[in-house]
Amino acid sequence: MAGTVQPLKSRWISLTRLSLSTVDRMQSRLNAWGQQMGCTFGSAVSSVVLSAGLAVAAAGVVADPALAIPEADAIKKLQVVPVFVITDSNGVPLPIPQEKQLVLPLYLESAKANQELAALNKSNPSLKAGVVALPLNVMNERVVELNKQLKDKSKPLVAPILGNDGDRAQAIKILKEQGLTEQQIREGLNVPVFFTKPFLTIKTPEGPRGVFFFSYENLQNALAQMPVAERQKLKPQVADLTAVLREIINAPNDNYTIFPTPEYFRLVKENQGKTKPAK
Repeated sequence: MAGTVQPLKSRWISLTRLSLSTVDRMQSRLNAWGQQMGCTFGSAVSSVVLSAGLAVAAAGVVADPALAIPEADAIKKLQVVPVFVITDSNGVPLPIPQEKQLVLPLYLESAKANQELAALNKSNPSLKAGVVALPLNVMNERVVELNKQLKDKSKPLVAPILGNDGDRAQAIKILKEQGLTEQQIREGLNVPVFFTKPFLTIKTPEGPRGVFFFSYENLQNALAQMPVAERQKLKPQVADLTAVLREIINAPNDNYTIFPTPEYFRLVKENQGKTKPAK
């Protein structure tokens, strides 16, 4: 669970066998992200229903393996979710060694990553650590690569995603209202992802899609754009990211999208400012 990670009290080490992308490469990737998805919200879709609580399943629908989208395509939808990783001066990630594993925190908010970075550099000024931003789908691939290259296989690398405290509190509130116990929530909820029942849809270049949000505030902003009568039909729900990905993969068609996080829009805006020609 995210709450068990305490980077400031641990000794950081460098994974020198695999260097991740630098900030410049992140800016290059953001150029590829430049095509913005449509942001016009439409009416709800009731044909696919997410079950209450942490489990996600299509109501009464058994996915045809020939139609369900590949896992790689589902994970690729996470490209609009940047995560921030603390690295050394060469862009090599700095995991935290624990008794049975190496922990590499992935921060959804740059402010949190920079707060940890400031404390780390203060205690280890010679380290000259920094923060690198990478899309979550790319970081997922990097973690797999890092684990393959670790010499000590008895200590695997795990990469918990650390999000907004307010989002987690809101997720817990929703789940408790649905009757889940604190233990069920503690054991089942790592990365909260929000949606509505029935589904709120968003217009994308590929057509309308049911939309998932990493930010509860983004969900509320989307609902605020809808007529009151339509908005009142939609009930906020939450599920763990792993359950959401299962639903995306098992759906009989490509029915869903993930709404870009606030950090995604911030990074794109910053990148556009840097690439504007001088007048």
